Amino acid sequence: MKIYLKYGLIILTLVFTLSLQGCRERSDLPDMRETFSFKEHKPFGTAIAYKLLEKAYPAQSITIQHKGFNESAALTNDSTSIYLDISRNYFVSSEDANSILDFVYKGNTAIISASQIDTVLLDKLYFKQQSFNDKNPLFSDTYANTHLSLVPAVRSIPETTHEYYYYPFVNYFSEVNGKYSRIVGYNELNRPNFVVFFWGRGRLFLHAEPRAFSNYFLLHEKNCQYLLQFLQILPDKPQRIFWDDYYNKINYKEANGSRSFLGAVLANPPLRWAFWILMAVLTLFVFVNGKRRQRIIPVIKPVQNSSVAFAEAIAGLYLKEKSNKTIADKMVTYFNELIRSKYFMNSNIFDEDFLTTLSKKSNVPLAETQRLFRTIKQLAAQTVVGDPELLDLNEQIQQFIKPIN
Repeated sequence: MKIYLKYGLIILTLVFTLSLQGCRERSDLPDMRETFSFKEHKPFGTAIAYKLLEKAYPAQSITIQHKGFNESAALTNDSTSIYLDISRNYFVSSEDANSILDFVYKGNTAIISASQIDTVLLDKLYFKQQSFNDKNPLFSDTYANTHLSLVPAVRSIPETTHEYYYYPFVNYFSEVNGKYSRIVGYNELNRPNFVVFFWGRGRLFLHAEPRAFSNYFLLHEKNCQYLLQFLQILPDKPQRIFWDDYYNKINYKEANGSRSFLGAVLANPPLRWAFWILMAVLTLFVFVNGKRRQRIIPVIKPVQNSSVAFAEAIAGLYLKEKSNKTIADKMVTYFNELIRSKYFMNSNIFDEDFLTTLSKKSNVPLAETQRLFRTIKQLAAQTVVGDPELLDLNEQIQQFIKPIN
């Protein structure tokens, strides 16, 4: 019986470990993951886009879709409704793609914004999309001022471009069905990244840059006009409005570069049922046979570094106030505390001997160490810190901390 209990606990431990695979470490800096969730106010959530859609249609409630397009009966009988999906990837089955086209053909409007739209759907439209990400050798992984634009037929204000500072907008449609479609917008390379496909009595809008609907982009200066101008060409009184939350969730792991073992299991209904049944049986087995033979050994928690916790809490408060200078100071305070606690070195005076010693202890190249402390010294002398400088400081600190972790 003891051997069974032992193996049962081992299996539960493995399952729990796999469920945590791919999770990121806690950070007090903004979460830059591209979730595109309508509930999130993080930089790459879509809470602002969701609110703007509500404002555009105050008399109409928005229905959240939690099923695949082919499985949703609510989408089959409408003729003037609006369907919207914003996600990193939009991977669908052949049945889903046919259902989307049937939905549009009846007179409805569908909007799909994704960095990668499934070729199953694009092939039916005779479209091709060029997508670039951090795993593509052609993708630039450096931050820069980047912008988008809408065609004059859509614009209602003088501004021709909408820009922000982040990874460049480079996705576009390399082939467009000119017979049934029109271009709605371009990226900074003047390549079409926003098109509309006319099918039956409806329209299908395809957008290759979901970051343009993120909180970070829309809150920068007047970028909200990018979405507001597009909303003006949608139907005035739709029958219903659907916000899709299904494809964004099931494709989230692919959006971050990989799918965990548990994610692959839960994505398949038969395997998902088998997994939860196995978990229930193992849990019951452990509770029934898990009576302890000795007292529980207490876990002694390590002494908390209150100074670091205080710096983290204060930095989080100033983050909400958009005070870049204060955020930079708190980031440097947190970093100096890490150096003192990890390597027992005083970072108040960083001369060449200090930098050389720190480089050897941290296993970080001397050139990168010198560049980081030059940046810290430069920002300390400034009274105002801009967004590009703050992002650059964050990037350098994260690169320095990686070997430590």
